[in-house]
Amino acid sequence: MNDIDASITVILILGCHLAAILIGYKKQKTTLIVSYLNAVIIIGFLIFWIIDNINAKQHNFDFIELSVISVEVSILIAALYSISGFYSKTVVKVINYIGFGFHFLVTIGMLYFMLTFKLDTFF
Repeated sequence: MNDIDASITVILILGCHLAAILIGYKKQKTTLIVSYLNAVIIIGFLIFWIIDNINAKQHNFDFIELSVISVEVSILIAALYSISGFYSKTVVKVINYIGFGFHFLVTIGMLYFMLTFKLDTFF
């Protein structure tokens, strides 16, 4: 994937975040739509992480890597709990919105980094 394709992909992900907020606001189901978006992003992240690490013969977990995976799994559990019908609970709403904001800020940071520095490949 070259630089332009990666930038377009990140911009599309940002567009999905903004569309989720707008559609959720219009339909009064922001928590449910944010939960679906969080679940899709986290499942994609975990699939990428598994494929990326499957070739390693021995993988040692760093503290940061283990922390990020733990946070992502907890957000995924809250998203699945919300999708299953408990999206009106306050704790689930808070975790979903924190996860949504975290993903949004990380995506903006990735786009800023990619536009600032020239990259030959995405990873």
